[in-house]
Amino acid sequence: MFFAAQPASAAVSGTTFAVDKSTAKAGDQLTLTLSLTNSENSPIYFAYEAVQPTWPANTQAGAFTITGCTGDTSDCAFTGNSANFHFNAPIAPGATKSVTLTVKITDTPAWGTAPYTLNWAPYVYYEFGQVGTTGTAKDQTWTFGVPSLQTVIS
Repeated sequence: MFFAAQPASAAVSGTTFAVDKSTAKAGDQLTLTLSLTNSENSPIYFAYEAVQPTWPANTQAGAFTITGCTGDTSDCAFTGNSANFHFNAPIAPGATKSVTLTVKITDTPAWGTAPYTLNWAPYVYYEFGQVGTTGTAKDQTWTFGVPSLQTVIS
């Protein structure tokens, strides 16, 4: 009897997402905090995360812009309304790494004065086990966003 290795599409655990404001107005600044806690029994030796707005916010060019990225990251690239980064690794079992993104809402939004919901869709991928041997990978996409990253702009 043969057993297959765990597929890369196994669900990610240990993620937390937060935004500092559930409501905001034009011109405000938001802070997104994206964290990964290693819930595995061995170190995570590679961890990548990307985040972008969900539809229809992703069609609002210039309505909001990521302006900063800080925290436990070895690199962070952000352009317009999306960002991607690698968490500093290794991440020991039980340890948590966090990255904070700063988002500026434009002073003159294209949607006018009506309330507008901004939500973010993260993607997380990580590898754990022993470097140089057969490790295991997990990834997950939150295509429709997560409630803890939602802000209503009015």
